[in-house]
Amino acid sequence: MNRKYFAGLSLSALTALLAGTLCAETSPSLSPSALPVSSSTTITAAFWNIQWFPGRRPNASRTEENRQIRAVHRDLGQLTADIIGLEEVRDSEHASLAIQPLSGFKVDVCSNFPAREGQQEAQQIAITSRLQPISAWAETWKPGGAIMPPRGFAFASYQVSPTQVLLVYALHLKSNRGEIHEDMRIREESMRQLISHMKAMKDTYGKMGPLTWIVGGDFNTAPDEPRFSGEKTVPNLLAGGFSWAWEGIPVSSRITMPADLRYPAAAFDQIFYRGATLARAWVANTLPQSSDHRAVNVVLNLPR
Repeated sequence: MNRKYFAGLSLSALTALLAGTLCAETSPSLSPSALPVSSSTTITAAFWNIQWFPGRRPNASRTEENRQIRAVHRDLGQLTADIIGLEEVRDSEHASLAIQPLSGFKVDVCSNFPAREGQQEAQQIAITSRLQPISAWAETWKPGGAIMPPRGFAFASYQVSPTQVLLVYALHLKSNRGEIHEDMRIREESMRQLISHMKAMKDTYGKMGPLTWIVGGDFNTAPDEPRFSGEKTVPNLLAGGFSWAWEGIPVSSRITMPADLRYPAAAFDQIFYRGATLARAWVANTLPQSSDHRAVNVVLNLPR
């Protein structure tokens, strides 16, 4: 569906459209007046790549699946978040399984991206929360000339106070398993499309009041890592007024992928925000039995 069409709709028309045409990937839409409102002035969000959940690899055995499920359930208990974005989850059913121990949580949206060529299973992205979304959906990236980015993004909107709307994106950008300059161009194309989508959402949801934005997930890049010095993925997002949650935090304190026999340690999992102030950002001490990634977390103060 054309993004310009979304931008031209009123919020009520957008909500009705999503309920009617994207029901497979959305939660039930509510009119803004029917939404529960949070009295809190803070939002805690976490993003976690849970490595082919469940099983930590494609075609995992039942024993491997059960082992990771137990580990993820144990680790999720320490993520005292309002919203959790999950990457590399198998489907919506398994996203629900991942958050099963969290009281009041449900899956607001889970993508249904096609498997890549040569693979039978796909890596999906989910946004889960204890909040009631206005609307939520996922989109695949579109071809950008000769560039075809894998996967896409998940999006959810929440009314967190009578005049405050929260817009959340969860991402899993292209890995670095190909030629590095090609991988960077693919991620840049994904970001170009994301920024275009944000402009449409600003036009739509901005009518309800001030907007707070959170963008998080596995970016497979970092703005201060030398090998990505020429990449514009993160700079283009920062140019749109976003702040980086890791600004001023030493690399050693934000490693999300510990070193292994094949790869050096990396800080690829990121959170960016706009329309809020950062109270705290940290990497959770999730265990390797759960995932090769650690979860990233922020507490944001929303404008009163």
